[in-house]
Amino acid sequence: MSRINICFACDDNYAKLCGVSIASILNRAKDSDDLNFYILDYHISEKNKAKFEHLKKIKDCDINFFKIDDERFKNLYLPEKKGYLSIAAYLRFVISSLFRGIDKILYLDCDVIATTSLEELYNTDIEDFYAAMVKDTSSEENCERLQFKNDEIYYNSGVILMNLKKWREDNLEQILFSTIDEGLDDQDILNIAMKGKIKTLEPKWNWQGKAKYYPKGEKYPNLIHFITAYKPWRTGSRRGYNKEYFKNLKLTPWNNIYEQYFSRYFPNISRDRKYLHICLWGVKTRVKIS
Repeated sequence: MSRINICFACDDNYAKLCGVSIASILNRAKDSDDLNFYILDYHISEKNKAKFEHLKKIKDCDINFFKIDDERFKNLYLPEKKGYLSIAAYLRFVISSLFRGIDKILYLDCDVIATTSLEELYNTDIEDFYAAMVKDTSSEENCERLQFKNDEIYYNSGVILMNLKKWREDNLEQILFSTIDEGLDDQDILNIAMKGKIKTLEPKWNWQGKAKYYPKGEKYPNLIHFITAYKPWRTGSRRGYNKEYFKNLKLTPWNNIYEQYFSRYFPNISRDRKYLHICLWGVKTRVKIS
């Protein structure tokens, strides 16, 4: 059996997305994959926690919740320009101290969908690195903004294969918290603190391209990351991969027939719990529905 430890950081608003991500991993796993999920719980409701248990019907696995202490995060700075960020984005900073019995773990954002087994990724050798990650689509402009050197890379933090042993040895957790600044978001902080100690993964392990489809002639991406506004439950963008999200949504207790109806028949109109999101003639707007 191949033991694979996977971690998510989640609040109640992202519980459904986390559930869909886990469903995709279970659905694409090999029989030999021994999947252990660790969910950093930032006020997830008991109702949603109960729904996670139903995911074990797809493939047997362990799902563990770890309640996070509010005190350490209550005064954390959240950049106003990135309104989609929440405290949950910073919870991964404490993974190394939470899981002292684990030396390697795969952290995934809740808006990541798997299309293959994660065994190959998990077995990547990162002994001499803090982590393995994929280059961000905006690496060059972010390197310039943070004054990185010309040969340095800015990575996307939605998929991080973490060497927790090395994090603890070098007290990286303390470095992360000491790097927090009003001008930086969580991804900036991770890039600064781990600079020079990140192994570069192939783009297939965190496909965050803004194109609708994977480059012609290349394999289908192994992990699809619906970055920023490119999310199937909110917009008609990148419809080539929306089907992967809805296919896995059907496997979960959060399956919503109305959400699928909107996506299929009204690609320019989607919805979430409170709003209709409309994009017509290049103009985006939203209408409150509750």
